[in-house]
Amino acid sequence: MSKLNVCLAQPSYMSSNSAPFPAAIGALAAYAWSFADIDDAFLLKEIIFQREPQASLLARLENPAVFGFSCYMWNIEYNKLLAKKVKEKFPGCLIVFGGPQVPEGAALLESCPWIDLLLHGEGEVTFAAVLRALRDGAGFGGIPNLSLRVNGVPVNTRAESCCRVDFPSPITSGFFDRLLRENPGLEFTPLVESSRGCPNHCAYCSWGNKETGMRLFPLERVFADLEWISAHHMEYVGFADSNFGMFPRDEKITDKILELHETYGYPKKFQVSYAKDSGERVYRITEKLNAAGLCKGVTLSFQTMSPAAQKNIGRSNMDIEFYKALLQKYGDAGIVTYSELILGLPGETAESFIDGIEQLLEYGQHTQMMIHLCEWLPLSPMGEKAYLEKYGIKYIEIPLNQPHANLQTEDEAPERSHVVVSTDTMTAEEWKRVTLFGMCVLCFHHLGLLQLPALYLYFEQGVKYVDFYGELLRYYMAKGDSVFNRIERQLAGMLTGDSGAVILDGRFGKVSWTFEEYAFLSTVYEKEAFYREMDGFLSRYIPNAAFRAEMLAYQSFMVKTVGRPASSFTGNYDWRSYFLSLRRNRRMPLVKRPVRYTVTDDLICADWPEYARKVVWYGRRGGKNLYTAEIGEAAPDGK
Repeated sequence: MSKLNVCLAQPSYMSSNSAPFPAAIGALAAYAWSFADIDDAFLLKEIIFQREPQASLLARLENPAVFGFSCYMWNIEYNKLLAKKVKEKFPGCLIVFGGPQVPEGAALLESCPWIDLLLHGEGEVTFAAVLRALRDGAGFGGIPNLSLRVNGVPVNTRAESCCRVDFPSPITSGFFDRLLRENPGLEFTPLVESSRGCPNHCAYCSWGNKETGMRLFPLERVFADLEWISAHHMEYVGFADSNFGMFPRDEKITDKILELHETYGYPKKFQVSYAKDSGERVYRITEKLNAAGLCKGVTLSFQTMSPAAQKNIGRSNMDIEFYKALLQKYGDAGIVTYSELILGLPGETAESFIDGIEQLLEYGQHTQMMIHLCEWLPLSPMGEKAYLEKYGIKYIEIPLNQPHANLQTEDEAPERSHVVVSTDTMTAEEWKRVTLFGMCVLCFHHLGLLQLPALYLYFEQGVKYVDFYGELLRYYMAKGDSVFNRIERQLAGMLTGDSGAVILDGRFGKVSWTFEEYAFLSTVYEKEAFYREMDGFLSRYIPNAAFRAEMLAYQSFMVKTVGRPASSFTGNYDWRSYFLSLRRNRRMPLVKRPVRYTVTDDLICADWPEYARKVVWYGRRGGKNLYTAEIGEAAPDGK
């Protein structure tokens, strides 16, 4: 008896020549094909991991019996269109949809009649049960966590939670070895899952509705995954964990990563979401990773500084004094930290959000900050109609909000994001104004273009950060042709659904950029002209022309650009020591003395696409956009 063909799809946008491993369908396949009876009956014929043209994909399909789709915001429309075409060409094929973009209930079956089954929740056990039922000619009604049609009417089967940790890993099961063999020219990014679940129930997050708690996969599985990744010389490894560092064993995992890095030279970078209440364990972990050059930064997360918004989303933040102490501790150790805010949460006002930015800056968050636009997700508590109505939440549908993706200008199935633009405490016009202001702060402060003048004015003249950047934004908006005028026009287009939240610019490669990254890149592209212009702007704060010019010269010297760095900087003030002290919220006097600084930089970017990719995209969270530790002092010329 010949085997039945199965196709699994988790398509993603390509980023340059890189693609993420399709971890979700890998987990389904690793579990299902670990059973001899399923392996005897089914052949995993196709693994679809990128958004390839659907006509060529359909042409190579060979009578699929089952087609499973893992759905995310970046592939749901592609999946729906492909599934429709598959059903038209192969009417007998069983179409199964699952993943975080599949809502609870059976509504998707009504809007997409070509879909046969919806798989809800974790999929390993359910998908294997579906295959066995198909093989045996049995019905699917007895399988939990499904939506299906009974006599043409969509219904739901009973819901069951899964708490298992004995699933085989897709990394070591052979699933990914096949992808490497079939795609020798691509670079894949692996994702390790050492735990599953989240103890928090934040309303904006898909984990917020999960009640399964935290589960830990066996260390043997995690270590085997890391061995495979290192032996295959994969530079970057990400962890799917929601709170890495929460458990004592996470230090053992860190030690294993460092051991493998020492043995193989890989991985070279490690990215994970750290435990929200970062304590001594997270510090020890990141200290080790940083010493080996593997740390991509530590999240000191808030999401909102507004007590009202925190209450509405079911979240509490760390104590402020503890946060300030952590910033100092990480700064003293040379470990980069970044904080995240979400714009559009219920209870947040325009004033409270801007005040929150000021608070974080005054507490000392000068390395990196991220402002995420709040998005409606169908499986989050915020995705429920009652929640939306309670807080007056309105969202708009826009082109997909996915930075650093190779988005096609002509896409046969364009994806959409659902961005919250107003609540009962913030109007859409206020949202637009605050978004523009936030992008200005991120561009000029956290990406570093004017960080030194802002710090100087705050510590020496008492000028609040938000007042300085507010004045700078007004200056740019009055020009009418600045990069921020363009961003404002795009924000206005977002409110009508005509524009997206990312920008494409061929000067910086073929991938999309966030607003603040695009503003930074456009400014650095004309860096010399920018600092000449800023000399005039800063004259309203700093009348001494010679002093102002030297400050801006050092600020420009710190900003990385294409090609080799300036060989040296000479001046009359110890800007390096002064700047580093302000950055750590420990002001020391600016000492007047002759100085000569030099830069040591191993990362030399030959062109703007490479600079954009390595410095802004890969390096932002690690603070690679500015020279800080790379700047050393040499003897003044002639001494």
